[in-house]
Amino acid sequence: MLPEDAKEICRLFAVVLDYPGDAMPEAAAECARRLECSFPKSARAMQDFATFVSSQERGALEEIYTQTFDIAPATAPYLGYHLFGEGAKRSAFMVKLQDAYQAHGFSGNGELPDHLCVLLRFLSVARDPEFVIPLLQDCVLPVLERMEKDKNGQGYSPAVNALRLFLQQVHRELTRSGGLAHG
Repeated sequence: MLPEDAKEICRLFAVVLDYPGDAMPEAAAECARRLECSFPKSARAMQDFATFVSSQERGALEEIYTQTFDIAPATAPYLGYHLFGEGAKRSAFMVKLQDAYQAHGFSGNGELPDHLCVLLRFLSVARDPEFVIPLLQDCVLPVLERMEKDKNGQGYSPAVNALRLFLQQVHRELTRSGGLAHG
């Protein structure tokens, strides 16, 4: 459903926005390079983040990640939490996500289904525009906008901004094309 370049960019964003590992600095740089071609509005913000990441030790990145995503509720990576809080509606949302994942033969590898990085990996394999377009419009993009406004995530703010800009363009193109991959 997504064009191949957008699928790969989703996978790279999942590495960039997950807990920092050895692959994260290279993934950030590669994501910035790939964004330059088809998604130039996102490329500058991701390049800023890639530059920031390359100037940090892994331990410092881990600390920044924890302060940004694990301690601060306003930037928690769980979209269902942002949309519904803790409760039955979030649980129903996660069940719906899990059903979609199973229908695509996708696994979140033990992470909760509403985790941002799991959703990004899912977007790289999703085939159902009737599920993905509303997921982006009603869930992912509004949460990214809220996360972006919170200044606690300053170190990760350029990456969240780049992701939001990228997914907005993907959403527009999917809506315009009826969800069919082009190119």
